[in-house]
Amino acid sequence: MPGLRSLDEIESQEEPRLKFNANPVKWLSNFGADERGNVAVLFGIAVVMIFVAIGAGLDLARAYQTRQKLVEVAMLACQFATRPTIVAPVAASNAGTVQQTDYVSGVTSYINTSLRSQKLDVTQTTIAPFTYTPGGTSQVTLTATMPTAFMQIVNINSIPLKATASCFTTVAEVTSNNSPYVVQEGFETAAVSSNMDWYLPSGVVYPWSNGVVTIPKVTTFNTGNIYTGSDGVKWVVMGYCVETDHTGRNNATSPQGNYTAELDCDNGSGTAGDSSISTKIYLNVGEYELRYYFRGRVDYPDYDPEYICGTQSSDVSWATDTNVNSGSIANNAKNNQIDVFLDPDNNNSAPTHLINDETMSLAGSNLIDSCVYSYNWIQRSVRIYVTTAGYYWLSFAADGTNNSYGGQLDEIQLCIATCPGSLQDNFPFTSNEALFEDTFESPTYSGSPYNTNGNMNNSYGASDVWDEEEVGWANAPTNQIPYWTSGCPQGSQCVELGWNANSLIGRPILLDPGYYKVQYDYVSEVTFSTLSGVYCGSTPSAANIAMLSANSGTGKDRVSGVNHSGTIVNDTNTVGVFMSHAQMASTPNTGNALGSTTTYTNPDGTTSTTPTVAPNGISLTSYNSAQVNPLLDICGYAASAQYRTAYVFIQKPAYYWLTLSALGTSDAFGGQIDDVKITALTSPYYSTYASSAVTIPVPSPQSSSQVSFSGFYIVADPLAPPAP
Repeated sequence: MPGLRSLDEIESQEEPRLKFNANPVKWLSNFGADERGNVAVLFGIAVVMIFVAIGAGLDLARAYQTRQKLVEVAMLACQFATRPTIVAPVAASNAGTVQQTDYVSGVTSYINTSLRSQKLDVTQTTIAPFTYTPGGTSQVTLTATMPTAFMQIVNINSIPLKATASCFTTVAEVTSNNSPYVVQEGFETAAVSSNMDWYLPSGVVYPWSNGVVTIPKVTTFNTGNIYTGSDGVKWVVMGYCVETDHTGRNNATSPQGNYTAELDCDNGSGTAGDSSISTKIYLNVGEYELRYYFRGRVDYPDYDPEYICGTQSSDVSWATDTNVNSGSIANNAKNNQIDVFLDPDNNNSAPTHLINDETMSLAGSNLIDSCVYSYNWIQRSVRIYVTTAGYYWLSFAADGTNNSYGGQLDEIQLCIATCPGSLQDNFPFTSNEALFEDTFESPTYSGSPYNTNGNMNNSYGASDVWDEEEVGWANAPTNQIPYWTSGCPQGSQCVELGWNANSLIGRPILLDPGYYKVQYDYVSEVTFSTLSGVYCGSTPSAANIAMLSANSGTGKDRVSGVNHSGTIVNDTNTVGVFMSHAQMASTPNTGNALGSTTTYTNPDGTTSTTPTVAPNGISLTSYNSAQVNPLLDICGYAASAQYRTAYVFIQKPAYYWLTLSALGTSDAFGGQIDDVKITALTSPYYSTYASSAVTIPVPSPQSSSQVSFSGFYIVADPLAPPAP
């Protein structure tokens, strides 16, 4: 930015200043006048000098580290002070005193917040750390005094520290060229045809009307292989080519303009393949935001209408579905994948990586974002914090199957601080949209009052949203459960959990970040004359399960009214509802034959009949709400049907397992459930349900955490749009 001094300049001009208030030479002369022997004198002098030298080094090191934090705050404050949205009010010709005061106080507040985040053990002492001359200069000046620990032996009690940064010499420098963009690319190159163009690394452009063309593969990073974008950005191409598609070719609309880019390019016969594009940029120390639009060209109906994106490859590695709506590329996974990289420049070239199927080497090494699929256009945002100024390569690479069918890109923006305009909300559902419901009315069973041959693998439920409703429930420990044909909370059928042994049912659900509602009906199979009221809650203690577990009595069949022989522990009807990320808890496998023993896929990839991380694992006496499979709701007893509701907060796109499990004493009885329903509420940008929702744990990196690279760090999958 104009007038902003580099970190090196600040360091060279503002080294810590030391002020000696004592004469160590005189002190040593007095020590040497001691008449107890030359050896003692020499030894004493040596010890003192060594101690002083080591101590001084430690004090100076602390001073340097502290000053570096001041330098970083000064640089970031100048970045903040020159944001167009921040400086615009005072840059106007009619800006008054109020605007100028607000401007200075706003930047000062930012400085104070940044200083607190650095956790300095010194106090910043400049009364006005940010100064601005109306229409002219602005500057950040930070000062502090660091007490010494070792240098006090020579009467040096403190070290003064100072860091300054000149933001601009005149506000006109900022407002005359106030574009926040480092990179802008919309792929709106001059079109040769109205359908599709291939931009080869050699610079040759082939229009679609030319039919099949030979596209040689480029396997080494060569800065001579240039595609010049519509905004003048020069992109180095590896692989085959940049394919620009008119919106009428693959999608009816595009986020911006009339053209989009596909990096798994076609040559007219489907025999070209994956490519990458890279542009070299210079980044000062400070905050940046990368935005881009992504959409899958190839349709995966099992994922629709959702998106699958993440910060690291592990966030999307599970997305291996091969159900593709295209005969020519059937059984291929991850056709649409596009990865984004940011790498420090190394000899004027970007590092390379192998794509997923290891058939192509493309540009990019430091992965900062990845998208495998999206049914609609989504806008991704990556927050980047540069700690080392220098040249970097920004790269986009098609990392899916190398077959000429790939994801689409549009409107790439790399901005200083934050990009203008609101970030698109990518939540794929409408508010209060019903996603899934199973009333257990199908398949139909006969018998009175129940049938014990229920096959949960055939209970699909209903959904107008997902194709995966054709996946039934898993039932453990064996795929066999009672279907009650009378006395159910709704309809003519419901299921019992706890018959013959404690059992569970579970099913996978693909969810994007946001808030959701889980609902179900519950009623006890066994009633007790000594119990009244409802024992349901969000935790075992809230439902008073401990009281049920500590008491027993004569139970009666709720439907038939027949007393059961012997005493029954009052917790026999207990049912808990859980949800877990599919990679963090063992998941029972679906598709088992009636009566067969259930196997689990464990988080480490092994398969066993006993789960290593049980999806229904819980301590009823000391429940841990932070467990990887948190409890959403629990009911221990209710003589009449209860319609229960729980809220969940999803942080990453993934398959999540909804589990309903018997948790009481293992005997011949259990609770009955009916009408299990899942409803979409709002995106993560809205916190209406934040206080009541259970946050489902996800694998690292945790959302909004820092992921560090050489020279910069990013914020992993932030769940809120960037501040303007």
